[in-house]
Amino acid sequence: MRSRLTWLFVALSVMLIVGFLVPLGLSVRSQAEIRGLAAAQSDARGVATALAAVAGATGEIPDQSKAEFILATYGAENLMIILDDQTRIGEIPIDVSTLPLSAAGAIVADVENGAVALVPVAFANSKTPIVVASFASDKSLREGVSTSWLILAVLGLIIAVGVVPLADRFASYLVRPMKNLSDAAHRWATGDLSARVDPSGPTEIAESSRAFNLLAERLTDLLAAERERVADLSHRLRTPLAALRLQAESTKEPEQRSALISDISNLEGEVTAIIQDLRHNPVEGSKVSDLLDVVSQRMGFWELVAAAQDRELTTKYPDSTASIPIAVSDADLLTALDNLVQNVLTHTAPGTAFKVTVESKPPILTISDDGEGLSSPNVFDRGSSSGKSSGLGLDIVRKVAESSGGDVRIGGGKGATIVVRFGQPED
Repeated sequence: MRSRLTWLFVALSVMLIVGFLVPLGLSVRSQAEIRGLAAAQSDARGVATALAAVAGATGEIPDQSKAEFILATYGAENLMIILDDQTRIGEIPIDVSTLPLSAAGAIVADVENGAVALVPVAFANSKTPIVVASFASDKSLREGVSTSWLILAVLGLIIAVGVVPLADRFASYLVRPMKNLSDAAHRWATGDLSARVDPSGPTEIAESSRAFNLLAERLTDLLAAERERVADLSHRLRTPLAALRLQAESTKEPEQRSALISDISNLEGEVTAIIQDLRHNPVEGSKVSDLLDVVSQRMGFWELVAAAQDRELTTKYPDSTASIPIAVSDADLLTALDNLVQNVLTHTAPGTAFKVTVESKPPILTISDDGEGLSSPNVFDRGSSSGKSSGLGLDIVRKVAESSGGDVRIGGGKGATIVVRFGQPED
């Protein structure tokens, strides 16, 4: 936008320069022509005055000898005297026979390659006046015009070039505050709630910047208040969770007690993660987890659930026992894993077998089942549902994977296969 504004200002400046210099150049040419014609008329009138003076002093019409003397004395070129008997003294580079030679008064006529000034001198005892003709060539009529035009062209070029930095400066004055406002809006959209704009530039843009700052302050206050309300609610959940843990620990069946305590611990972890996330106090290192360790531990619980539903659950891990670091927190990984397994348990008939596979290069979690397959290829779209769920589970899985730099896709096979690739943390 800055470059476009700059070129717009330059174009306007060039238009103004042309609009000023072109008429000025034409005026220079017109003035040169007027000056050349005035000089020719002045020469012709000077010779005519001398002829009249001689006639007045002698009382006779000047003859050829007197006319030649006057013309020689005057010393100007391109002059001709046409006596009353049509004798021509002097030379001019045109044929004057076609010109209106009369005593009607001085005239200026355009001729080929120039112009001619005719000044008649009438005498009382002569019916035909003596005519003085002065020729002005096109070159003399345009003397100095080329130089003046060249000076004007150079001046216009200097002005046009000089306008470029000024136009760029002015465009920058307009664009910079708009760019700052746009940058602050983008920073705010990406989660930087401290992004503000220093109001500057034209009044309208500065007012927009102040309005953005006011909106940002208001939204920040609202978000902070909302976080505190949700965090307080999460804190209040700790008491019933503690009561549930006590009841679970009093369960006599060991396997059932272990499953309940595991679920309650997971729920407590989710509540803690919510509080930490809302108050921008994440646990250090929480964005890195071990895919192999988290999945293998969690599958111990899901094996019990699968056995209770008469399902065959197969787990497959890499041959190497080395850890598989991924750029996802433990809580997010557990959320994704639980959503995927719960999706199988919800959308397949009891007794349907499923398989959980972990790969290391790249880090991939695959869950497949022997059911009837997915109901729609758009299962990762938020809100997509078959009617038995909210349709948010696989959308959450997709967001967890993409937040780490990975992705989710549908794999091949008899039933439904979901392949989740996680991104790895930077070294």
